[in-house]
Amino acid sequence: MSVRKRLIGATIAVVATAVVLSGCSNLTFDASNSTSTVAPTPSAASTGISSDAAVVLLNAVPGLSDATVRSSISGLSTSTIIEVYVDDETAITAPGILDYVLRVGWATSFPPQAGLAKHFDAEPASLLMTVWKDDHRVELQAEANVLAGLEYPTFQTYSVYLSGPEYMGTWPGAVPTLSVG
Repeated sequence: MSVRKRLIGATIAVVATAVVLSGCSNLTFDASNSTSTVAPTPSAASTGISSDAAVVLLNAVPGLSDATVRSSISGLSTSTIIEVYVDDETAITAPGILDYVLRVGWATSFPPQAGLAKHFDAEPASLLMTVWKDDHRVELQAEANVLAGLEYPTFQTYSVYLSGPEYMGTWPGAVPTLSVG
């Protein structure tokens, strides 16, 4: 191959790389510069309860403590992650409690995160929950599968994994009420 053809090939490669990289470098969107005539609609993330409110609801359940509810972004998808501690496994396996905890997580919305994440739909693609008793994870996937009516796989790092939990309806879901007794 001649020097001239190598130089042309190298130049094309550099220009192509520059075009690709310049297209990826500006990943922000300024709505004030948008020329769209479509009126914006409120985001689903503007409704629901805060993670602080969800923690208060979960910690109010007898036998549950030290609850956390947070959002995690991995790639282009968001997950809601719930973590609670129990002194006795019956606190989470009592009738209606697991469903209540999952629904509180599904009713939780999170403010947009800084950077790229704020431009993606904040609806979680999955709901993940870990229940701890002492230093051990409580396995609840079988019970969650019955609630969901689907067979979700068991993940060793979570007590419950639900991908797109349709059984709970649209996100953010309605804030559930805990039945007395």
